Amino acid sequence: MAHGESHLKESIFFVSDTHFTYHTSSAVERKKRLIFLDFLKHVSGARRVYLIGDIFDFWFEYYSVIPKYYGDILLGLHTLRSSGTEVFITGGNHDHWFGSYLSTTLGITVLPTRTTHRLQGKTITMTHGDTLLPGDYAYKTLKTIIRSRPAVELSRLVHPDILYRFARWFSQSSQNIDKKKTERFARLMCERAAGSFFRWDNDVFIMGHIHFPLMKRYGDKTFVILGDWLSYRSYLRLEGGELFLEYYNPDGEKTLIENR
Repeated sequence: MAHGESHLKESIFFVSDTHFTYHTSSAVERKKRLIFLDFLKHVSGARRVYLIGDIFDFWFEYYSVIPKYYGDILLGLHTLRSSGTEVFITGGNHDHWFGSYLSTTLGITVLPTRTTHRLQGKTITMTHGDTLLPGDYAYKTLKTIIRSRPAVELSRLVHPDILYRFARWFSQSSQNIDKKKTERFARLMCERAAGSFFRWDNDVFIMGHIHFPLMKRYGDKTFVILGDWLSYRSYLRLEGGELFLEYYNPDGEKTLIENR
């Protein structure tokens, strides 16, 4: 086995907020998908890949209907899983409504909203993070309602085309808000991290949701915002017990994101 392949076999990757859409075939979306699929090939054979929410811009699984819009992405994940890489996923505010398809058909482990794993000597807590921002009570109330069992069952009575049309409107509204405030939110979370996000005896706290990649160290603790694939194509790599926040370049060259 080549030296690089040996390192890859033990490497673990974390990605969030790719926001693959179901309502457009634009050149931007096609390019984003092609580069992400190239990334999946690049990490094929790695120990694990964690997908930390909002991988899909909307996912709602009916009992007998699977979203057709993501066939290429699902095939890429299936191929990655077949290479021996363990794949984990947690829902975000756009794709919380996973059913059994990912786990039973593709062999992807669906994680709870927040989870802690021991990896390469580090205790790592990870979550999408959409409820971590202070305030925003209207959203938090809405989230509680739309994720409730009665709301989910009622949604399944709605024709998929109508539900996805509504989701498109909601997605565009939320993305417009994020673009105006994203870096300020990232800085705010960085200020809160040391006193708020290491109460589970964890060494590392990883979140998505905020579309601005950032890594901050507090002594032996590390706080990471994964960024997104809309603007940054950013991801986190854990190798040899060390964390690297990087941009993905299709030519394979790694570009580190400096702590800011």
